[in-house]
Amino acid sequence: MIERRRYPRFELKINAKYRIMDSEQALRFINVKNISAEGMCFESDKRLKPSNHVKLEVDLGDRGNPVSFTGEILWVMEIKGLKGGEKKFMNGIKLIDISSSDESRFLKYYCDRMVEKLSGYLKM
Repeated sequence: MIERRRYPRFELKINAKYRIMDSEQALRFINVKNISAEGMCFESDKRLKPSNHVKLEVDLGDRGNPVSFTGEILWVMEIKGLKGGEKKFMNGIKLIDISSSDESRFLKYYCDRMVEKLSGYLKM
């Protein structure tokens, strides 16, 4: 399999909320599984559709308000082997619209994770 990502992804667990754009649904709580400089992957209990746009609010844990942006769902994959017939899905999204202040906070958070990861390699 050829790796097509332009930026490294970092595994993490942060809380977020999403809703499909142009829908009346309330914000739904999700867990973000990993991030990159231009996208992220999150788990949902509903099957979303590729090409749908979602509004996301991500809590970076920095005591500030959640960063808010719009993303496009690029891929969806069902998580297999869950007990009790539970259905969950992994969703890969590309960030497509974010305010400059939220973008600065998000990229700082991303760069901090990169420094942590690289520091771990130096300690080995």
